[in-house]
Amino acid sequence: MAAANVTARADVVYGRGSGRDLLCDVYAPALSGTPRPAAIMFHGGGWQRGSRTTLRERAMELAAYGVVVVAAEYRLTGEAPWPGHIHDAKAVLRWMRANAADLGVHPDQIALIGFSAGAQLALLAAGTPGHPAFSGDGGHPEASEVVNAVVGFFPPIRFVPGAERTNEGMPASAGDSIGLGLSEEDLRLASPLTHVGPAYPPTLLLHGTADEVIAYRSSTTFFDALRAAGVRADLRLYDGLRHEFVRMDGVMQLCMADVALFLQRAMVDPARFDVPQSVLFGQPATTEGASR
Repeated sequence: MAAANVTARADVVYGRGSGRDLLCDVYAPALSGTPRPAAIMFHGGGWQRGSRTTLRERAMELAAYGVVVVAAEYRLTGEAPWPGHIHDAKAVLRWMRANAADLGVHPDQIALIGFSAGAQLALLAAGTPGHPAFSGDGGHPEASEVVNAVVGFFPPIRFVPGAERTNEGMPASAGDSIGLGLSEEDLRLASPLTHVGPAYPPTLLLHGTADEVIAYRSSTTFFDALRAAGVRADLRLYDGLRHEFVRMDGVMQLCMADVALFLQRAMVDPARFDVPQSVLFGQPATTEGASR
């Protein structure tokens, strides 16, 4: 998808943390008219490293589909251990909603997109609007933390005590990447799986079956939990692909196209995709079908 009509603004201040400004980059489609859907992206890096600048190509690609995309920094463990990371994720969400008119976005069409550690933040934020332990004081406390859709690429969904890695859980030793000395209850609350329920927003999960960092069963477990709760959920499993497969040229473009379609289906215009089978296949609707 051509990104020639996307404008980028770097180093935009969205909040405060650890006595400094917190920054994001805004990628906006060159379109006028009605407010646009929006997405906030969070990078990976095990909560200890990484940068929002690594998201530029993905953000540009998605913005070309008419989505205002914000690539947000969050303080890493060395600067602000848990729950500082999720405080920042919530702060940029509130900032976007509070500034929706200036950003040209629809305040009820804001999605979160995360990659690896960033996916944990996106999925956790999606399930905990207004949670007092996770809101923090990064700014705009009056704005809603409701998430309208969420996308998780190869997400960790549960932290488990001990050092043994399981199919669905990251060991507590991995949790130390978030912050040393977390209690079992801290790990439980930091696990997105803990917060799945009927009010969870529509979700898209993408994972490679050869992921050597986070087993793909993490996504299938989360998908099953969402479906059991009655949540609209899509799952993409890429056979033989490893962790961070979205970095691959060609694959990244296809993934962002899939994300754009998901946002349209789940958040922007779901009614347009609720098409009766008779219409799709050119068959006359039965009386029974027409009454549903």
